[in-house]
Amino acid sequence: MVIFGDLVHLWQVKNFNISVLKRYYILIYSIFLFLLFFENISSGFSQSVRNPQKIYFISDVQAPMAIEKVIWKAYRNEEARDSLFADVMRRHPEYVFLTGDLTSKGSSEKAWAPVDAFIAFLRGMSAKVYALAGNHEYMFGASKGMRLFKKRFSEEWLHGYTVHIDSVAFIMLNSNFKKLDKKEFSTQLKWYNAEMISLDANPAVKAIIVCSHHPPFSNSKEGGSSQQVADSIVPAYDKSKKAKLFISGHSHNLEYFSDSIGKHFLVIGGGGGIKKHVIRQSKRKNIDLLSQDVKPMFFYLIIEKKGDNLKLIARGFKKDFSFFELVVGNIELH
Repeated sequence: MVIFGDLVHLWQVKNFNISVLKRYYILIYSIFLFLLFFENISSGFSQSVRNPQKIYFISDVQAPMAIEKVIWKAYRNEEARDSLFADVMRRHPEYVFLTGDLTSKGSSEKAWAPVDAFIAFLRGMSAKVYALAGNHEYMFGASKGMRLFKKRFSEEWLHGYTVHIDSVAFIMLNSNFKKLDKKEFSTQLKWYNAEMISLDANPAVKAIIVCSHHPPFSNSKEGGSSQQVADSIVPAYDKSKKAKLFISGHSHNLEYFSDSIGKHFLVIGGGGGIKKHVIRQSKRKNIDLLSQDVKPMFFYLIIEKKGDNLKLIARGFKKDFSFFELVVGNIELH
């Protein structure tokens, strides 16, 4: 269980080069998150025993911006994010992936406080945390946003990297192509294509999962499908014999697509960002394998590995904030 010593660790925050005032923001939020975690336990949620075969993904956890509240309808977004954070913590994860839009304003130290507290708790539990930058990390001052990102995570994570967990390789890509210069874009793309070939030839790797913030396919009206991701990243994914799943965020919905050659695409941007409009069913170019009525409003993803099978589970809630799990699909690693 999380103990008070973790809060002391949050005050020290040795991994973050920030001022005392900004540490207060993190500490205050951390106490709130700790109390929410404890409330879940006392309300009947039993703590989970750590299962290294379960891998956790959460995306688009940013608080709604003022302009977003004017255009779209906010609904307890920050409360939803905090509930998801507490639920993930309660499950004592070994691996957690944050796939972008970690804060509403990447250049603001204060705006990082919620995710800073979450990361510190996870690291206090000895969880391994990996991250991608989303478009919000570049907003309102890209250079400062990237400096703040690099205070928390490795600089290499802005240029593509691979994480190996058992026999599964996760390729993490920076899909903010408009923010990358030509050299950065071409270097990452060259690395990615070579890495896919190398992993396909590696007998220790049974499956490859590609991750980016922006989705190659989505039915969201705002943002939607990224043609750049579809054109530059998907071809090597389709060509790979071992590539099974493409995970992305950005669209604040749960979307699940599969093509004729057995490739799976999952959009998981339900970590608390304001809900946005989806294209009407009759006008959609992408066939969502999930009906809208079964989807959680806010959620995170669990990938559970059992032998040669990957079970995809969306855990979250609708407007009533009652947690449930939706089995999205199963992927065989043969």
